[in-house]
Amino acid sequence: MEAEKKQRALKHYSILSDIWFFVRFYKREEPLVLFFCGAEIILGACIPLLTIYLPKLAIDLVEQRADTGRVVIILGGYSLLMMTALGLKNGIQAGKYNLYNIQRTNILGIFFLKSLRLKYSDQEAGELKKLYWKACNTVQGGDWSASSQMVNGTVDLCINLLSFLLYSTVLAYLSVSMFLILSVLAFINYGISMCHIRYEESLRDERAAAQKHFYCVQNTMGNVYGAKDIRIYGMKSWMLALRNQAIGELRSLAQKSKRRDDFYEKVGLVLAAVRNLGAYAYLLYQTAAGSVSVGEFVLYFGAVTGFSGFINSIMGSFAALRRAANDTDYIRQYLKLPEENRKSGKRHIDQFSFPIEITFRHVDFSYKGSDGEEDRTIFRDLNLTIHKGEKLALVGVNGAGKTTLVKLLCGMYEPDAGQILINGIDRNEFPRKELYRLFSAIFQETIIFPFTVLENLAMDRIERADGKKAWEALEQAGLKHTFLEKGIGLHSYMTKIMMEDGVELSGGQKQRFLLARALYKDAPVMILDEPTAALDPIAESEIYEHYSQYSQGKTAIFISHRLASTRFSDRVVLLENGKIIEDGTHDELMAAGGKYAEMFEIQSSYYQQEESWRQII
Repeated sequence: MEAEKKQRALKHYSILSDIWFFVRFYKREEPLVLFFCGAEIILGACIPLLTIYLPKLAIDLVEQRADTGRVVIILGGYSLLMMTALGLKNGIQAGKYNLYNIQRTNILGIFFLKSLRLKYSDQEAGELKKLYWKACNTVQGGDWSASSQMVNGTVDLCINLLSFLLYSTVLAYLSVSMFLILSVLAFINYGISMCHIRYEESLRDERAAAQKHFYCVQNTMGNVYGAKDIRIYGMKSWMLALRNQAIGELRSLAQKSKRRDDFYEKVGLVLAAVRNLGAYAYLLYQTAAGSVSVGEFVLYFGAVTGFSGFINSIMGSFAALRRAANDTDYIRQYLKLPEENRKSGKRHIDQFSFPIEITFRHVDFSYKGSDGEEDRTIFRDLNLTIHKGEKLALVGVNGAGKTTLVKLLCGMYEPDAGQILINGIDRNEFPRKELYRLFSAIFQETIIFPFTVLENLAMDRIERADGKKAWEALEQAGLKHTFLEKGIGLHSYMTKIMMEDGVELSGGQKQRFLLARALYKDAPVMILDEPTAALDPIAESEIYEHYSQYSQGKTAIFISHRLASTRFSDRVVLLENGKIIEDGTHDELMAAGGKYAEMFEIQSSYYQQEESWRQII
């Protein structure tokens, strides 16, 4: 357990390691990005050098009293070379920009595919969820995303370093001592810039916490689902105070950062002034003494100016890479998470005769605790058999283990000990894809995607979906008449995320729609985890009556706090604290007068009262 926690602790990689990570990524996914980067580096370093040589060339031609035709040919050819190089560089930049931006979407897809290979139980944990969203956020910032900054920062750093070396060669040819003095001043500037970068990084956690507070308040204030509560409970002034507090935290950090920025900027300006004035004075002296020609003066003057600029650019590129490297840590950490090491058998469900039998044999399961928390045991030596074609009602209070049992059955969780058998065969002998084919499930979360009605029911591409089967499922779930009445067709889009005229369903309609999805799949095992939570008791009873009819010949499991499902079930299992405390038919458990009978009587009295009020109204 401790080893797992250490493995999940965020690891910090070096900048070189992060650069190499993206080199390998682009080599695998889009090698043209690397080619464009290499070409841009060469051109980006050569163009400034060509630029400072142009004035020298022009002055030298004037001093040589070259004829007009020669001047035009030489300067025109030189200018054409520069413009061609500049045009190529701009074209390469545009091509590189498009390619690496496309790869940002690819990286998000890689994260999604990675999430499907991780343990589902791990992904439910808060730490892994946070890491997933942090990794996603690092590539969703457009030009400021980590993947973009790593490419641009690396290219800029290489261009500036190469230009620095080329300009150093020019300056060293003039005077080695002046070159050494300029280099020492450059390294002093480098040390100051590093102090600035480290100070900004020291504020990172504090800034992240302040931004988290601000966005939390902002999202809460802009959430339409919270608007009713904000109005009814008079939360306006409180929310505004929280917003102002969050803005104050961000402003305070910005002011601290600005004061330090101003300090380092002034120190940098003083060093730059000393460096440039000293170099210019030396150049003027050498020119006056006749050691340097006018053309060479212009060349060296441009070299000194560029030398200073490249130092600053190197620092800027390095700072951008440091920031991008910090974000890249989240990407690499997520991609390095251990994947589910589950045996992949070769059995197929087509070899079975249906319906099927499910057996939990001596099953143990615990939720792993986070840092400082103990594991939470749910099941200890659980034994349960769900017979072929049986309709089993799984009941109990919150936390009894009902949903956990279903997730174990579906392969979302792995038991700590024991076996889960399907027709007497360990379920781990089935490939994951085959295992999922066994189940049509409705879980408590109502997930409807911004796709068409048909795609949402079939959970597949529209060309592979069966429209006739979809209408039958909607009719069985009690939605067909409503859809036809409102002009909702199979090609209508669900939700308003993608389409302004998208279909929005009420809470009860969502439950019926998910039921239609399960009926469409028509798997041999039907699982309903609180499928009627948003329905009133009368509508709930109707749904269960229909469902009892449509689940004939299947093994079915109903999970519910409300006990309406139990009257339509062959057997009822009552869970409490992960243990089966009562097991039998509805009539048997009522006759026993135990916990189940007590729960049923209490709920029945509420149902009777509601029906009485309906009649009065």
